Amino acid sequence: MTTETSRPSRVRPWQAWALVLFELIVAGQAVYGGVGLITDTWQMPDEWLARTPFSTWSGPGWALIGLIAVPHVLAAIPVVFLPRRPRLGIVAGLLAGASLLIWIGAQLALLQLYFFLQPVIVGMGLIEIALALWWRRQLSPAA
Repeated sequence: MTTETSRPSRVRPWQAWALVLFELIVAGQAVYGGVGLITDTWQMPDEWLARTPFSTWSGPGWALIGLIAVPHVLAAIPVVFLPRRPRLGIVAGLLAGASLLIWIGAQLALLQLYFFLQPVIVGMGLIEIALALWWRRQLSPAA
């Protein structure tokens, strides 16, 4: 009698695809937000920058793109293109979700201001982390 090897499947569960969707939505919104800050489209008050190392909103805009958008796009790549490496996609999803929590924590610490999108962004980070953990659980079901 032959036994099957326990190689990861090429089929990804819905949690993996939901994670990719969240990662790409966050990346898109980060680019949109970053460009809005860089171009001063939203005319954010310069007084809010008083406790930061920035004198214009251009720096935070580039930071948003570089620290949130780029890592979120990179986190989606292993899920889509490396189906036999699910753990890489899971770790990337965990890190992407954590980056949102760190981003908002740093934002609150530096700006010392509340903005209505902050809890939404924290919620999205927690959803990313939950999806990654749920996907991980799908890989190693309890015996």
